Amino acid sequence: MPTCPKCKYTWSDTAPPDTTKKFVGKITFERTSDKGEGAYHGTAAVLFGTEWAGKITELIVNGELAQQGVSYKGRPVFRLLKTGDKYSRPLRFVIKTTEGTYTATSGTSSPASPGTTDPPVSGYAHKSTYTSYGVRNGGRQAWRISKKGPDFGRSIKLVFANGQTFNVSDTSKNFRDINGSRTSNRKDPRCGFVFKPGIGPNGDGDSDTGTSHGGVYLHAPYGNHSTTVTIYYN
Repeated sequence: MPTCPKCKYTWSDTAPPDTTKKFVGKITFERTSDKGEGAYHGTAAVLFGTEWAGKITELIVNGELAQQGVSYKGRPVFRLLKTGDKYSRPLRFVIKTTEGTYTATSGTSSPASPGTTDPPVSGYAHKSTYTSYGVRNGGRQAWRISKKGPDFGRSIKLVFANGQTFNVSDTSKNFRDINGSRTSNRKDPRCGFVFKPGIGPNGDGDSDTGTSHGGVYLHAPYGNHSTTVTIYYN
C-alpha cells in the first residue's frame, strides 16, 4: 500500500468491495397515499412484502431518505415527501436491512433488479381489463366482476376504453358519480357511474354494498359507450 513520505500515513489504492446485494422481493410504489401525516400526507409511499416485516431499517429512494410509516396488513411502509410523478425514472432504491444492504431499480425485470416493476399507471403494480355484459339501467354499459372490491386492494383506478377515469379511494364502499356522491345532473360527464364492491347487503341505498353475483358491479356514466374497462390495483 502507498505511504505518504511526510506524514507516514498509509492508505489503500483499491476501492473497498461492494457489499450490497440486489433486492429480490416485491416493491410496490404508490403514487399517493392518504395515510401519511403532516408533510407526508398525500405523497408517495413504498410497500414491501410481509416477509420483510421488522427487517428493513432504512430506505433511500433517488437519494431521499424515506420515513418509516405504520405497516399495512403486515407490510412495511415507507413514505416520501413528494407524489410519485415527481420522482425521475428509473426509481433507484437503497434498502438497509438486518440482513444487509440491498439495491433495486424500477422499470426492469432483468437479473440486475428482479422483482421490481414500473407500474402500468403511476402508483399501481397490476392491471386487469374486463368486458361489459351489455347495456342496463338507462342505457349504461354494465359489468359483473367476480372479485369483490377489497380483493383489488384498498384503492383502485378505473379507466374506461374512451379514457374516462375514476379513482375509488375505498374499495369496501359504494362509489357513485362525483367524489362518491350521487348527482342527477346529466350534463356532468361523470353522472351515472356506479361502483359496488359486492360485500354487504344488496339494495339501492348508499350502505347497501352487496350485489346479486357477490362481486364488483360497475356502471359506466351516461353517454360513455365503452365496452371495456381496465382496473389498476396493487
